Amino acid sequence: MKERPAAATASPEVVAALQEDGMRTASGRRLEGALARAAKVFGGGPLLHAVQRAGLFKDSKHFVDMPMKEDPEVVLAAFNKLQDPSDKEALEAFVKSYFDDAGSELEPWTPEDFQEAPALLKQIKDEAMQTWALGLNRLWATLGRRPHCAVESCQQRYSSLPQRFPTIVPGGRFRETYYWDTYWVIRGLLVCGMLETAKGVAENLLDSVRKFGFVPNGTRVYYLDRSQPPLLTDMVMAIHSVSGDDKWLADVLPVLESEYAFWMSPDTGHLACLSGKRGPLQLNIYHSARAGPRPEAYVEDLEAARQAPERDAAEVYRGLCSGAESGWDFSARWLDSRLGGGDTAANTAKICSISTQNVVPVDLNCFLLRVEEGLAKAYRLLARPGGEKYLEAASKRKEAMEEIFWIEEAQSYRDFCLDAGRSSSVAALSDFATPFWAGLHSSRPGDALQGLQRSGLLQAGGAASTSVNTQGATQWDAPNAWPPLQHMLIEGLDQLHGSEGPALAQDLAQRWLSSCYQAWQRSGFMYEKYNAAVPGEGGGGGEYEPQVGFGWSNGVVLVFLARNWLAASSEK
Repeated sequence: MKERPAAATASPEVVAALQEDGMRTASGRRLEGALARAAKVFGGGPLLHAVQRAGLFKDSKHFVDMPMKEDPEVVLAAFNKLQDPSDKEALEAFVKSYFDDAGSELEPWTPEDFQEAPALLKQIKDEAMQTWALGLNRLWATLGRRPHCAVESCQQRYSSLPQRFPTIVPGGRFRETYYWDTYWVIRGLLVCGMLETAKGVAENLLDSVRKFGFVPNGTRVYYLDRSQPPLLTDMVMAIHSVSGDDKWLADVLPVLESEYAFWMSPDTGHLACLSGKRGPLQLNIYHSARAGPRPEAYVEDLEAARQAPERDAAEVYRGLCSGAESGWDFSARWLDSRLGGGDTAANTAKICSISTQNVVPVDLNCFLLRVEEGLAKAYRLLARPGGEKYLEAASKRKEAMEEIFWIEEAQSYRDFCLDAGRSSSVAALSDFATPFWAGLHSSRPGDALQGLQRSGLLQAGGAASTSVNTQGATQWDAPNAWPPLQHMLIEGLDQLHGSEGPALAQDLAQRWLSSCYQAWQRSGFMYEKYNAAVPGEGGGGGEYEPQVGFGWSNGVVLVFLARNWLAASSEK
């Protein structure tokens, strides 16, 4: 078990400022009503600070997932009466008296459209692969959750956000819906014929845009300071490709446009202006407005700031929160060794040097390119005028990405570091996977394929996240291989003209399936991440213990099983 870092101290003035920090959302709106009341406990402030610093739980996330037994005003009044808030025994007794078990507000739920043996999976002729696919299908029934009705009627007592429909969670410590995870959950649900469940899960995210103006990182009040990779349009288009429901698409199209506007607003901090050869260029960055530690990783963030006394702590915290928005929490992609010691190239850069908000990422801009092209496609499918503006935006983005990101000598795209004014030195799988997936390599597929093959990222058990091995300090680096990256890479390679791309996609899909199947056979689990260098071994590192379950892992394997084994059966 990992040891928790020693907690840093903070003045009462700083703690009060951190409470205010948790009262605003990523769209700049101030929380009101029951959500604001809940945020006074779960978003920041003296109570959160005291409990997290005391180290009552091995995982900082545990406490902020515990519902209150009384209204927050009652809980805070009782806390303020404690003679010594730093007394661990007194604090333990207080928490036991005023809080319920973590996640107890989320009830198990079996989807109504769940089937033990979906028709598509029964078409897999290989007996072992069919048995595995059916086993993965059964996991949906174990990952279904429905918020207790009190989450809506007594919102002030919960960090959970109300949802209209039941959901599918990733698993383990991830008890709630997560934004970008949900894309691969939906893809897996569709393979299993669970269209209504997939639609309900997507509707919950659409509701978030309707209410907050964006999709938060996850369905907790403490996640409202940030979003995650914008894949909602892709989710809707995936569902529409199966349902063909034009009325639903027409109903949700304005919501998708609202989410796009959030990412493109100059008020949310997600825009970066760069100098191009023919004038200014605009691309997007990850950016959280939070200037304090994340409630769900409070002690870890305090410690990161403590390790960089020469930096403004708010900049460290903003880098960490922005890194969490990226979904890559954390990676050498976001570290700047000039800010916190160590050397990225030598794999020794420290997490305290994080500066995500000063990196223009290849993947985010590929996701937004897909959003722009997806919105244009939706207009076209509905035979509506007006979609041209999104095609124009996509064209401008492509031009900017080609100029800023493409590195001829590496034959790849690379993140761009704003402060340093140069391309990143870190070779990442996102340099290849997301451009392939977004169709950005169409003008130079041969060059990009050569760059991928000589990158060192392709290994026996899958494709590693980056070329940097931080020895477990950051989980989105070598040797870890993550399911969503494998899917985007393989689906992108499949789209290339000629035989070389699809052939490599087939090989990589088979490697991934083999590694995941070996792990399944040995442990009976699907892991959140895997070891690219050692087939059948789960990944490690990062700020929490490795998790099993696991939503996106199941979804990606189900998509690949349908791709590889159904294709093989049809060829016979």
